[in-house]
Amino acid sequence: MKILFSTGSLFYLPIKDIFSIAKEAGFEGCDLLIDQNFNDDCYIDTVIECLDVLPVYSIHAPFLKIKAWGNNLYALMRAIDVAKRLKVQVVNFHPPSWYNMEINFFKWFKKVKDFQKELECEQSLFLTIENMPLIGKTLMLAPYVLNNFEDLIAFGMERNLYFTFDTTHLGTFESDLVAAFLKFLKTERLKNVHVSDYAQFKSHLFIGRGELPIVKLLNTMRRLGYDEMVTLEVGPHELPRTREWLVRILSYELSFLKLQLGKA
Repeated sequence: MKILFSTGSLFYLPIKDIFSIAKEAGFEGCDLLIDQNFNDDCYIDTVIECLDVLPVYSIHAPFLKIKAWGNNLYALMRAIDVAKRLKVQVVNFHPPSWYNMEINFFKWFKKVKDFQKELECEQSLFLTIENMPLIGKTLMLAPYVLNNFEDLIAFGMERNLYFTFDTTHLGTFESDLVAAFLKFLKTERLKNVHVSDYAQFKSHLFIGRGELPIVKLLNTMRRLGYDEMVTLEVGPHELPRTREWLVRILSYELSFLKLQLGKA
């Protein structure tokens, strides 16, 4: 098992600073979010330099428009190319969003019979799809295709996809967190778990600031021998701004995860 830090949690900092902070806090690697910085073709060289600080074990394909990367499909393909260049084994992506009118992406998405083969991932990496949240407050909307995680699992099993399980996204449904995890685990295709808390329409909270049974989930993962990746993915608003306190709070969170996962 590898416990990773999501670079998206500190997206506003230079990437080298993010890797340095994650290493100082004790993380084993990073989950690299493809963001607007990749509009600069030279940015990949900076990321490669960061590999001397910490390895990247997972790449999160862009979920916001990157002008230089084109539409959703080309962005996903380029994320896969980056993963191959960095020798990363997992690329994660979101299903199409009807709310954002991702019509062409959806048309392609529903036609694919074998994602690993179609996107040339068979020999080198695992392509994972992530369960997505409801959005809104007074009226909760399901903005994504396959918003129901059981439908997502069925689709992924049929079309040769692997899975990333996100706790805060599941929390928006008020479903049983552990029961949902067990269904993903049963597929034997679960490659990453994004961990953060959720409460009262607030997502990606620091663990313990929400209402999810995170301790029960982590203990279940330990008891059942889950040995793939676990990624701390909290919102930037949950973290302090100074480097000293960033390292302190992330070290604390990592120690908590290690304790509950049996890695302490």
